[in-house]
Amino acid sequence: MQSESEIQEVQLENDIDLDISSSLTKEIEDEDLSEEDDEVIISKQLQAKNRKKKKSGGFQSMGLSYPVYKAILHKGFKVPTPIQRKSIPLIMDGKDVVGMARTGSGKTAAFLIPMIEKLRVHSAKVGARAIVLSPSRELAIQTQKVCKELTKYTDLRTCLLVGGDSLEDQFAMFANNPDIIIATPGRFLHLIVEMELELKTVEYVVFDEADRLFELGFSAQLHEILNRLPQSRQTMLFSATLPKSLVEFANAGLQDPSLVRLDTDTKISTDLMMAFFSVKQLEKEAALLYILYEIIKIHNTPTSSATISNNKDDSSSNTESQSLNSNQTIIFVSTKHHVEYITNLLNLCGFQTSYIYGSLDQTARKIQINNFRNGRTNILVVTDVAARGIDIPILENVINYDFIDSSKMFVHRVGRTARAGRKGWAYSLITPEELPYLLDLQLFLGRRLLIGSATNSTLDYTSDIIIGSFPHDPLGSYVEWVKGKQQEINNLKSLCDVAKNGYKLFCKSKSSASPESYKRAKKVIEMNSFNDVHILFADQVNAQEKNRLCFINSISNFRPNETIFEIGNRGKKKTPFISPIIKQRKETVVKATIDTNEIKINCENTPNSHETEVKSQNTSEIKKRKNDDDTNMSKKQKKENFRDEEFYISHYQKDANTEKGYSVNQGISFAEESKRALLGTQNDEQIPAANKKKSLKWDNKKKNFVRGNGVGSDNKKFIISENGTKLPATYKSGRFTEWQQQHKLSIPRIGEKEISSARFDAKKFRHKKNSSELSDPFEMDYEKKQQKTFKKSNSRNSVKAKNEIKTIDQICKQRRIKEKRKAKNARPSRKARLKQ
Repeated sequence: MQSESEIQEVQLENDIDLDISSSLTKEIEDEDLSEEDDEVIISKQLQAKNRKKKKSGGFQSMGLSYPVYKAILHKGFKVPTPIQRKSIPLIMDGKDVVGMARTGSGKTAAFLIPMIEKLRVHSAKVGARAIVLSPSRELAIQTQKVCKELTKYTDLRTCLLVGGDSLEDQFAMFANNPDIIIATPGRFLHLIVEMELELKTVEYVVFDEADRLFELGFSAQLHEILNRLPQSRQTMLFSATLPKSLVEFANAGLQDPSLVRLDTDTKISTDLMMAFFSVKQLEKEAALLYILYEIIKIHNTPTSSATISNNKDDSSSNTESQSLNSNQTIIFVSTKHHVEYITNLLNLCGFQTSYIYGSLDQTARKIQINNFRNGRTNILVVTDVAARGIDIPILENVINYDFIDSSKMFVHRVGRTARAGRKGWAYSLITPEELPYLLDLQLFLGRRLLIGSATNSTLDYTSDIIIGSFPHDPLGSYVEWVKGKQQEINNLKSLCDVAKNGYKLFCKSKSSASPESYKRAKKVIEMNSFNDVHILFADQVNAQEKNRLCFINSISNFRPNETIFEIGNRGKKKTPFISPIIKQRKETVVKATIDTNEIKINCENTPNSHETEVKSQNTSEIKKRKNDDDTNMSKKQKKENFRDEEFYISHYQKDANTEKGYSVNQGISFAEESKRALLGTQNDEQIPAANKKKSLKWDNKKKNFVRGNGVGSDNKKFIISENGTKLPATYKSGRFTEWQQQHKLSIPRIGEKEISSARFDAKKFRHKKNSSELSDPFEMDYEKKQQKTFKKSNSRNSVKAKNEIKTIDQICKQRRIKEKRKAKNARPSRKARLKQ
């Protein structure tokens, strides 16, 4: 028996369905609608029927079709995350959405589920209907994996276009007429120019990690792709770090977008614990080993990562992978040279490591990241290529070997762990030069800064920024071990030198921190507690050890007041010649400062000397009074603060620091500042086009002057597109026409119906045999038709075999040919010779 409340809910649902159907039928009766409008009405009716009025707010209340809902349940999603609950209904209503939520909150499913729901069925017309652009290859591969799982019970076709893969395979993917294209902008634009593709049929465009895409790296590619897209498209921007002002994304063509922002309270996961360690530049390798051995406690094995067996059936390998999975860590470094150096160093220690950087081959990338995901390796050394969007299960630790200059990139780095309700740790090594960037991060996150171990307040690693140093003696043993290995192994020493040179160039390209942070950093370094041991190691340090460390730090921070020439010469009768010169210099500097102060006080026009003396006396008295008043006021201000926080309005916004960190052009590097500061004094007058072609330019590769108007050091040729953007001439290489001729295939134009025979996979065998029409066996000429079809099939697919049984005519013919040969040679046979 149903309760009264359940019966009322069912009646309400039926009444709602009747109202919707009646309103829709009235609209149909009033206007003559086209076929497309009918499809829209049918889809709305289906959504209204599938939508259930439940308090849970699950996927069943969003009006999804059964195949999509079944795929969501099969994927393991039961309750939508906050970003999914807010953005999916807006996207299904046809609005442009800008979604922003912290890392690991389910943004990928938030834009894939409504896209699949709107596309639903594969279209017979040629042309892609949805495009997802990603900044990195690994993120695009992961998005395609999730998209395949969600389109499991539909006939939608997906296509992955990533740099590093063969163009021929990607031509074959386009021949299959995909509905959804997941690509990186560089390779996608390459294929658009090469294949002369049109994007008129595109309905949905998604910019995943939009702030990274719209930075300087992909500006030309995105400008060209966006100009080819239709204006009636639906665009979505998703990222964990998007600014509030969307002026920087004006090229995306957003039309009345709705902003879904869920980062106001927590920019970083509440399950993430962070620790920051102050380290000298020479002790970084030792600090890294100390974290791996003492804090994370990864169990190393004598075998290297290259000797790990890839057998899945082996039980020993499964047990090893399970043990490795327990403490998986990612180490972020600045350059690819650091990746090579640190992987070799960790392999010497016995750790099983994988590595990824930008210029690595695509197949090698896939192998390395699969080894790490499957548990064959427990450490992944990467640059910022893997900082965004990559979801690695059971990842517990992240180490920032080189601290990053942008706060939003730190959020993406750290967001690889503590995802989907799991806990994780993030450890960061900070040199004194990198301390201003940490202070910028503190303002961005709005958290407390606690220094050293002498903190009486309650500590929370998830909500505080705690910085301290390592214990001196254990770290010293690791430093000596690293130095010994560098002396023993020449290859390791050379890699270390290359990494140092690369880091110098990397520091030039870094953006500068705010000037306030540099001032604060000086004060923090001068504090006595800055060199204290981190509170994580407070149990390991006794009171005597603390006193010893304080004495060592005081010696290291000691700066004498004497100059180089005065050291050891004070109190002696025989002083060097240069010491009186230094004393005279000090006296003159002191006098000059006093004189300048008096000149500032006195007026420019002084009629009498007596009046000037009186004025100087008065000004000195006024100065003393002012200084006394200032000291008294400062004491009062320390005692009492007259600002009422409830009614005080500051001239700064509350989220000014966060918006500064979220901006796309956050900081300008030294190289860009120098380019802007240059003055062009040579080309004051306009040079005609004829003289430009004849002008000489220096080519760094050829070490010679080269004629031409090419851009770049190698005098590259460029193609000017319809929009005026310059693209490399290698984009139009003619490989697509060669591929079409080789496969004897012509792809129809966009908007036309696809050919069923055009769909094939480049790796599979394709049958070319044409099936003949079956004839009626009761016809008069049935046997003749069968013989004709048999002859045609033999002539196409097989070669005629020789008959082994010879006829009489063939035997006679062969005998005549033999006799003719004998006569021509005019030689007697062997029997005739023997008779003679």
